[in-house]
Amino acid sequence: AVWRVSFSPDGKTLASASRDNTIKLWTTEGQLLHTLQSHTDAVTSVIFSPDGKTLASGSRDNTVKLWTTEGKLHNTLESHTDAVLSISFSPDGKTLASASDDKTIKLWNREGKHLKTLQSHTAGVTSVSFSPDGKMIASASYDNTVKLWNLDFDDLVKQGCHWLHNYLITHPESLTELTVCQTPELFRQGAPFLQIKGEELARNGDIDNAVMNFQTAMKWNPSIKFHPTTKAQKLFQSQQFINQGNESAKAGKIKEATAQFQQAILLDPSLTLNPEVIVQQLASEGLVKQGDKFVKDGKFKDAIELYHKTKAIHPDFQIPDSSWQNLCKNGILNGSVADVIFVCEKLVSLHHDSPDFRELRGVARALTGNTQGAIDDFQFVVKETTDEKMKSERQGWIKALKAGKNPFTPDVIHKVLNE
Repeated sequence: AVWRVSFSPDGKTLASASRDNTIKLWTTEGQLLHTLQSHTDAVTSVIFSPDGKTLASGSRDNTVKLWTTEGKLHNTLESHTDAVLSISFSPDGKTLASASDDKTIKLWNREGKHLKTLQSHTAGVTSVSFSPDGKMIASASYDNTVKLWNLDFDDLVKQGCHWLHNYLITHPESLTELTVCQTPELFRQGAPFLQIKGEELARNGDIDNAVMNFQTAMKWNPSIKFHPTTKAQKLFQSQQFINQGNESAKAGKIKEATAQFQQAILLDPSLTLNPEVIVQQLASEGLVKQGDKFVKDGKFKDAIELYHKTKAIHPDFQIPDSSWQNLCKNGILNGSVADVIFVCEKLVSLHHDSPDFRELRGVARALTGNTQGAIDDFQFVVKETTDEKMKSERQGWIKALKAGKNPFTPDVIHKVLNE
């Protein structure tokens, strides 16, 4: 069977591709000129280059071969993993496309170098063809589709730059590298973000790179005016004062911390922080952290004193529930329940519907003699839980408490509070 035929551009030669693994070249009068033999399986496609100097063939042996018009093998192109079913030259003859049963189209240059693999079809690709202007490829497939591929580099760049527009503005380092997308307008819009990057570098102490970013930002947008080195140094010094202020505030040095934050603002007027509010917040957090350590060390009264002290510094500061919970739990475990019972009560007042906090308070109440209060808390837990084992255990506690007994031995307390 002869599967494909193709005329040379000058119309003087006809090439035929056959299932007998050969390509034959003929005159238009039917005289056999050459038989081209190299393929090891049926030849499915054959085509002349636009200048008529090269003949390309595709085969079920998974290869594309390039020949001279005298029938000499020039190159074998190997990359497909299944039969090549169709081939096509671009109008300028610089690119060859091959379509294969491996679901891909491959692009090659005139010398046979693999340029690109186009993947999207879900079945073998049966035909491939360039548009007359060479900017598009059409491919047909057993998957019942025809696909169009854009090979117009300028158009692809234009589309890509359009899609990346907002990203390049906010990532000026990428705009610096992607020269094909650079425009005066993009530079102008990206300059503020480059300045922000410079400010970040300056605050972290990377003065040289900060200055470099500032200088580039000013080049991109001449309306940005400041002295790059001076700005970078002031930002770094400002950040140093902020760091010092943070540490001073956490250590409870209120006046010193406030002065340090004020100095930071003088060096960097763009800061929108309120020194007094920040110092109050940080100082309160520092006291809570120190109080948490006291709880861990069993110094419950000292911890309570520090927690209360936060209100004097920052009336609106909320001590984390976790701190109150640890204080209540550790006070019970260490036999200081009388000192922390008010904390257990406070937790429930803040979270009345929490079974965990109600149970914690229930244990504290039972240990301090508030039997009915403890029964109420455990009844709430029984009502809320879906764990049958837990429910049965809590019902046992309620029964014991009603009988005037204390079910909370040290072992039970440790088990319950460490579950």
